Amino acid sequence: MKLNLLNQVFSFHDFRLVNIENFPDKILLYFDQGIYFEKNKEGQVDYMMTNPRLVLHKTDTSFSKEEMGEIIGGIIKTFDPGFDFESELNDIDDDFNNGLEINLYKDGTYRRISLEEFLKLDFEVINESFGYGYMRFSGIVTSFEDTSEWQDGSIEIYYNNDAELLYDSLEKL
Repeated sequence: MKLNLLNQVFSFHDFRLVNIENFPDKILLYFDQGIYFEKNKEGQVDYMMTNPRLVLHKTDTSFSKEEMGEIIGGIIKTFDPGFDFESELNDIDDDFNNGLEINLYKDGTYRRISLEEFLKLDFEVINESFGYGYMRFSGIVTSFEDTSEWQDGSIEIYYNNDAELLYDSLEKL
């Protein structure tokens, strides 16, 4: 079903994000379960989704690493004429335009991690927020054996505000 995420009809709170696939044109999020809400004449009915997937379509506007370096370098050069953006281009992340940012937080600091690193961890969604062209899931990484190693994490996704919710079935709660 096509979604307007500003009028949210689902929740993944307290469920696990089990996989992410990042393609050039879309990001697919796979969850172990989720809740779907439906309003009818009697009020709200809640359903458990089996095998829910969220498809977030990316914008058609994309820049290569070199193009992004020229844009950023041009802006910086306006304020710092001595800036050499050719040598600084290596500092731009190769997956800068992937639409997905994943961070771990521990002891007041954060560390950005790759999708490959993240997929080795277990992530439970604690909070979810949606905005125009932006989605954020925050939660806890629970895959460390030592619970003192558990960390807060967040996934931020940028997309073109076009989303689809897919699931195998709904079971009334």
